[in-house]
Amino acid sequence: MRYFPLMVDTKDKKVLIVGGGRAAAIKIQGLIDSSFLFYCLSPTFCDDLVALAGAYPERIFLKEKKVDGYFRFFAYDYFIVATDDEALNAALLRRAKAASVPVLSASDPASSDFHMASVLRRGPLAVSISADNPTVSKYVKADMKEFLSNYDEEKLFEMNRIRRLLVERKSAYISEIMEELWNDEKISKNYGESFDET
Repeated sequence: MRYFPLMVDTKDKKVLIVGGGRAAAIKIQGLIDSSFLFYCLSPTFCDDLVALAGAYPERIFLKEKKVDGYFRFFAYDYFIVATDDEALNAALLRRAKAASVPVLSASDPASSDFHMASVLRRGPLAVSISADNPTVSKYVKADMKEFLSNYDEEKLFEMNRIRRLLVERKSAYISEIMEELWNDEKISKNYGESFDET
């Protein structure tokens, strides 16, 4: 598997997007549930991107600027190139790789360092879906959303809380207790407050 799904810490991470059209808006929308900060450069911006920036003014920053193939990368953790100029996209992709900045090209996914998966959340549970085909991903996501609705969100949060407590107490029975709780229909919110596993 060339592109392997993994979780990354997005806190205080900066994403540079060159391009102000629909492709750029779609990429940012797909990442909006993260903690990324987005810096967008383009001579113009589509209505969807302007609306996104209006909804998240503390995280999406638009700057009207024309970028050429000699653009220098600095202080950015990730780069998304999404202009409608394929020659410019290719030049920026090469420069990003030379600068060791992970890059995603909307026009050249095969040369990209990372891809974006569709993500579903249910409480603390996160599931990513990628099929190299947006239509397939859309329908699988719909099926998965219905499937995840069967899980008790409150129970998932409680199991995580209890596991953290057991880890802090260096319990030798974490797996066994988690198995027991998973099979319990309901978990008391007071669970773990009165026992000492140390």
